[in-house]
Amino acid sequence: MGKFLKPPIRSKEKEKKAEEFLDLSENTGSDNLRTKVNQSRVSNVEKCQNFLLRMPASLYDDVKEIHFITGMSMNAICLDVLRSNIKRKLREMKEE
Repeated sequence: MGKFLKPPIRSKEKEKKAEEFLDLSENTGSDNLRTKVNQSRVSNVEKCQNFLLRMPASLYDDVKEIHFITGMSMNAICLDVLRSNIKRKLREMKEE
């Protein structure tokens, strides 16, 4: 016996599901989904904070070169480099 237990969807059912999917504004469930998505985006934005990082031009050029080689964003590169060093430094300060 095959893997599929349900019969294929009829064309009318396909059209109905497609219309429901495309008419998101009329569907009350999708409105709730939209508000949840918007709230999660707002909460993610609130978690992030902008921080101006001043660095020598040579260091900036190095970060830029890593960006071109890896394709990672410059922000991600800086966070990757700083995160482990900051945690190590904080741990050292707490031990003292």
